[in-house]
Amino acid sequence: MSGNWGRWGPDDERGALNLVDADAVRRGMAAVERGKPISLGLPMRSGQGPIAGMRLPMQHFMSRDGGDYAAGLPEKPGYGYADDSIIVACHGATHLDALSHVWRDGLMWNGYPASTVTSRGAARCGIEAAGPIVTRALFVDLAVGAPLAEGEPISAAQLDRAARDRGLTPAPGDALLVRTGWLSQWRASAATTTSWPGLDADCGEWLGGHDISVVGADNIAVEVGPSTVAGSAMPLHLAAIRDRGIYFLELLDLEALAASGARECLLMVAPLNIVGGVGSPVAPVAVI
Repeated sequence: MSGNWGRWGPDDERGALNLVDADAVRRGMAAVERGKPISLGLPMRSGQGPIAGMRLPMQHFMSRDGGDYAAGLPEKPGYGYADDSIIVACHGATHLDALSHVWRDGLMWNGYPASTVTSRGAARCGIEAAGPIVTRALFVDLAVGAPLAEGEPISAAQLDRAARDRGLTPAPGDALLVRTGWLSQWRASAATTTSWPGLDADCGEWLGGHDISVVGADNIAVEVGPSTVAGSAMPLHLAAIRDRGIYFLELLDLEALAASGARECLLMVAPLNIVGGVGSPVAPVAVI
């Protein structure tokens, strides 16, 4: 058995989200002081990123627009309208990873075989199992003064110290949001999608030990890239998602939250109900 496998039963597909109970929701609501909502989602612009190199950027298409009417399309019945579509990688914008996203030795969360993920999607642990997430989020800003360096790992000791310095005490079901400064660097054309600062592999034990349900960051993968662990490209994905059922929120925009000075907030995340999806674009909202 690995990590939290079996903690919520042999058939569990929600992992650490089982920790987000009524108390966690109320704790999140109690964190609201100003009643101010802050969007944590990146803008979605056709053909633009940031996005990991193996994924296609979002495409936005207009199927009807004002030019159609200017060219002579009649309004019917007495009105005109615009319509559009998008094609987007489920991990190609601000997004939530499903527990079926990663595996090792042919096994993913709770011991389900990787073979349950087929060309039809994930038969187990799809993103539809997550449901809406409403909980308290603790905010650790590690980019105060200056962003972290390209490829800089954040150790568990560093994460623990930063949380304590901010007076943050995690409780079961809390989310953790970490600002590295990578996004601000990328916007300034001073960063790439091949190397970024992030949590190191040993943070898995810290996250699990504090019963964190969701961890998010302003970078490509939450964890540092490239990996600091030889022979493992994504060790924290395995230690957190696969072994402990902790969900990852990637490509967050934490700049406005940082500017607010808030240390904690109410976090609301609603993944799309994609049956069998191994991830979902999201538009998270923090309320301070």
